[in-house]
Amino acid sequence: MYHGRTVQNFELARLFYEMATLLEVRNESVFRVRAYQRAAQMLESLTEDIATVAARGDLQKLPGIGKDLAARIDEFVTSGRLAQLEAMRTDLPPRFLTLLEIRGLGPRTAKLLWDRLGVDTVDRLEEICRSKEILTVDGIREKTCENILKGIAIWRAGRTRTLLPTARAVAEHVAQALRSHGGVERLEVAGSLRRMRETVKDVDILVTSTDPERVIATLTSLPSVIEVIARGDTKASVRHQDGLQIDLRVVAPEAFGAALQYFTGSRDHNVRVRELARRRGLTISEYGVFEECTRRWDCRGFPRSCARTPARSRPPGTGACPSW
Repeated sequence: MYHGRTVQNFELARLFYEMATLLEVRNESVFRVRAYQRAAQMLESLTEDIATVAARGDLQKLPGIGKDLAARIDEFVTSGRLAQLEAMRTDLPPRFLTLLEIRGLGPRTAKLLWDRLGVDTVDRLEEICRSKEILTVDGIREKTCENILKGIAIWRAGRTRTLLPTARAVAEHVAQALRSHGGVERLEVAGSLRRMRETVKDVDILVTSTDPERVIATLTSLPSVIEVIARGDTKASVRHQDGLQIDLRVVAPEAFGAALQYFTGSRDHNVRVRELARRRGLTISEYGVFEECTRRWDCRGFPRSCARTPARSRPPGTGACPSW
């Protein structure tokens, strides 16, 4: 069962994320939009019940919380609702926010298309792009139409690539939230993000924990998560509101080093490492390094304790390994 304080904090964070989006749709000040986004991020990592903080009168002591946001929090704690948000929702169709998941379609353009052409679903958006009806709207050009169609294709496929700085910010925020809510002993980001590739397809996070269920529950409950793709006892995959897929794996401490090496990659690097291991009578996988007699080496102190397998160090910031 998830902690009640976390549920309340997360619910308010979801409302603040939605408020930020709707303010952007209305072309409100970028500073107001960012203020609500930062407040939502703070709530995702806050370990104390927001109602307790409000009761003490300490809301404005929280990072990024000023007089206006403190009033919104007090309203939510008292009534369980945000009147301003509910009023803003009445101007838009129920599925409008789904449109904002499409790359190439900004909030103001989405609102314009709703006002002019009644676009309230992705199917309707695709229809007006393919028929070129979208070009009847002032300010919409052929290139915009092409970009929206590409964005729809990516959205339907469920996979896209994200620039490194954006992916790093998402990973750091999610990692902070996971650490804040307990159960995490060790956490590292793996995959192409760890290899510092210019673009990132998804974020891989490895964790050791004495309470895997708690860590999985934290990730799948985050307000910034818009879809739970898969969930198991020791791993989960979710879709972040920025479009990135986040894959979390909880591994045993003695396998952590091997798992970090394996899930950091690249694929060619892992193939080469396995070849080197086989020459020495070893088998290496995400579960560890095994001798032919099936004894596993303890890799919890990676890379130091696994240094018995000779390997050339990769320079910081390089992606694929050299031809070893």
